[in-house]
Amino acid sequence: MKKKEKILISGCSQGLGYDLYNFLKLNFNVFGLSSNKLLSKKKNIFYYNPLQNPKIDKKLEKNIKKINVDHVVHCSGGGFKQHDNFLKLEKLISLFNVNFFSQYEINKCLIKNKKKKKKLNIIMIGSIASFENNKGSIGYSASKTLLLNYNKLLSAKFKNHNVISKLIIPGTFKSTKGSMFRLKKSQNKIFNNIQSQMPNKKFQSSKDINSIITFLLTKESNLLNGSYVSLANLESTSIFL
Repeated sequence: MKKKEKILISGCSQGLGYDLYNFLKLNFNVFGLSSNKLLSKKKNIFYYNPLQNPKIDKKLEKNIKKINVDHVVHCSGGGFKQHDNFLKLEKLISLFNVNFFSQYEINKCLIKNKKKKKKLNIIMIGSIASFENNKGSIGYSASKTLLLNYNKLLSAKFKNHNVISKLIIPGTFKSTKGSMFRLKKSQNKIFNNIQSQMPNKKFQSSKDINSIITFLLTKESNLLNGSYVSLANLESTSIFL
């Protein structure tokens, strides 16, 4: 990947997106989407809060179009402690907004506004919860599972438009201000108990995932178009991970 190429990262307010943005900006031309209004006032970061409405407004579309994006990494996501098996529809929709519809809307904006010969590399972040029945809530797991088929169809439908799509399936990991960070701070005993159940007694970190994303930003990784990369680290019992 060339330094002049432009990378757009969603969900850079906290967690993986925050860590990835700060890691890549040291050497590359990086832009971010953040739901934090204060953070979005910084240079190269734009306000976008898909929790209630994932639709891209005209102002944001204009800013995204102006960037002329080469790569987009979708880091928005989360379960937001919505563990009820009978979620109210509006809460279920909010999970789908963040975990799926926001990625759909951003991709749509990028593909519609790019020049035909320009390449667009899309990297999405799925979850082990798509394969395991004990790793997430019904709403979170269902919304993340959509990405599996979407990734494959996106690649197939736009293969003649220079669009590449890849999906990462990470296991449980630590990141700055992410869910495990907050759990350790609020309930350290539960955090340690969960960590002790990991195959190597240790959580993955966002640094581990960042190194894989860095590879997926290279043209050598384009053979993975339409595929998913498992980072389950033996945490899953599924034969597909």
